[in-house]
Amino acid sequence: MIGRIKGLGSYLPSKILTNQDLEKMVETSDEWIVERTGIRERHISDPNTETVSEMAIKASRAAIEDAGIDPLEIDFIVVASTTNNMVFPTTACLVQGAIGADNAQCFDMSSACPGFLTAFNVAQNFITAGQCKTALVIGSECLSNYLDWTDRGTCILFGDAAGAMILQADEETDDFHKCIMKADGKRYGCLKCESKMQRISEEDIKEKSRFYMEGREVFKFAATEVPKVILELCEKYSIDLNDIDKLVLHQANKRIIEAVSKRLSVPMDKFPMNIERTGNTSAASIPVLLTELKDAGELKRGEKLILSSFGAGLTWGAAYIEY
Repeated sequence: MIGRIKGLGSYLPSKILTNQDLEKMVETSDEWIVERTGIRERHISDPNTETVSEMAIKASRAAIEDAGIDPLEIDFIVVASTTNNMVFPTTACLVQGAIGADNAQCFDMSSACPGFLTAFNVAQNFITAGQCKTALVIGSECLSNYLDWTDRGTCILFGDAAGAMILQADEETDDFHKCIMKADGKRYGCLKCESKMQRISEEDIKEKSRFYMEGREVFKFAATEVPKVILELCEKYSIDLNDIDKLVLHQANKRIIEAVSKRLSVPMDKFPMNIERTGNTSAASIPVLLTELKDAGELKRGEKLILSSFGAGLTWGAAYIEY
């Protein structure tokens, strides 16, 4: 038994921060940003009205409407986020209360950018184990809250967004979920954000609660490990890479996606992208992209997809699914 994608939804804040806007804030240029990342603009949330939980709720309602189900059918909710607006209760519980999914078990997951892929895999395993039949999987991030707007190496990259997916058990198939997840904690230092929720001096709070990234190391890691894990997935589960219709990768950097395409010898037209308009939205990037593809009529039933993501941890992985 496997979970099939029943519905998709997303939410992006109305405020758009362009590269031209950033030129007025930090030493950079539109040409420099586009050349190195492929990003032209990103959405920035209102800290009072567009929190992680509020964006997750809006994306979830859109996914429920797309699925055409009653929220009471949902019996499992998992939210992936590293930027939750509350320590507790979980964002998943806030979503449950807002959408009326009274029958759902709820929890959050923290796995940085691969968070949605991790949550997706967990939901699939719950479905396969018979622990739930209808799952709501969400990625929601307010990354702008943790940016150092004087650091041109990071502030140009990230945006805010939420994406949601309804998975429903297909009880008429003996198919099973196919995924691989990996981690390398020894390399944690090249991409991190130290929490300010600890006993540290006041002068350290700003530094500890901002993103730190060694861009070149992260690029080399992603460009090397993502193709390897995709090939490993195909070998383990006898998947012919030539049969894959779309490879939906975490939208971190256009150059990384181009490098993956080259190493796999798979044409770029099989790698859909929206990073030009969204920037890196971490755990929200894959469901937001899938929603845009569906809304544009570019995601067809029966298409074979590989989802892959990578990020802090270091963590990365890949999963196969038929839409």
